Amino acid sequence: MRKLFTVTLPAAMVLGAVTLAVASPMEAVGARQTYFKKLGYEMKKMGELAKAYDPAAAKTEAEALAPLLTSDFKEFFPEGSSVAEISDDNRAKPAIWSNFDDFLAKETAFKDAGAALVAAAGGEDAGAFAAAFGKFGGTCKACHDEYRLPE
Repeated sequence: MRKLFTVTLPAAMVLGAVTLAVASPMEAVGARQTYFKKLGYEMKKMGELAKAYDPAAAKTEAEALAPLLTSDFKEFFPEGSSVAEISDDNRAKPAIWSNFDDFLAKETAFKDAGAALVAAAGGEDAGAFAAAFGKFGGTCKACHDEYRLPE
């Protein structure tokens, strides 16, 4: 049976969310790479704003980030999609699946920190935005340190 889930792609910024059918771990690897590339793009833009805060620009970027916080990482990381099984441009450590509850807890922390960043965006407090961005980035780093191979 094919699983369906939503991934926001750069082109979907205008078109809305795109539904992808994922039938195999290989397709999940491709979908998560697309997702995390988009997330990385948004993180870069937010990082620039954390250094030179512009409330209007922050609000715009937060609106682009918010849909990414609704994705379900279980769909991106099915069993059989680690670098041990699929080595083609894949950095997901097998530890994800042996510590899946911790991995999902890190996803929850990521989403909570992302929601706080979205809430801080557009406000007049540049320090609050920068702090929220730092916490959000820290959740990314915590997961990368434990569950992603370096480039």
